[in-house]
Amino acid sequence: MDPGKAEMSKLTKPQEQFKRLHRWYECFKKINDGKIHDKPSDFYQDEVYAFFMNCYHLKDWIKNDPAAASVADKVEDYINNNLELSLCADIYNGLKHLRLDREEPSGESPKFGPRKYKVGLGTEPTTIAVKYIINTSSGPIDAFEIATKCMEA
Repeated sequence: MDPGKAEMSKLTKPQEQFKRLHRWYECFKKINDGKIHDKPSDFYQDEVYAFFMNCYHLKDWIKNDPAAASVADKVEDYINNNLELSLCADIYNGLKHLRLDREEPSGESPKFGPRKYKVGLGTEPTTIAVKYIINTSSGPIDAFEIATKCMEA
């Protein structure tokens, strides 16, 4: 049996989703820190969006897993009482619906703003790092900083 599959079979469904989230976080980290520029830039944006979507989906995996019933009713409050997780919820809902169409847990109206690119030319291979900014009513926040704090939470 594949060692990865053996490990996955021992995990709860929310733990599997957390591992998946961690993989998306690692993709985001490479984009933030710099990586070989081997795809059109839209692919990098898709991976950043995927992080926020999978991060917010972890809540549903916890709430719907019978093994997590003891904490399922506390998940929404935990998210709503954590700035970064509530920003993640709003970012996700903005991505899902094109715009926020419900009351925002964060109260910050987060939206993707400008991107800052750093391209390493003249070296082989060409590298790229992309910083994504989230504009909020309180001012701009680095999207990777939000992601990192979500992972810590």
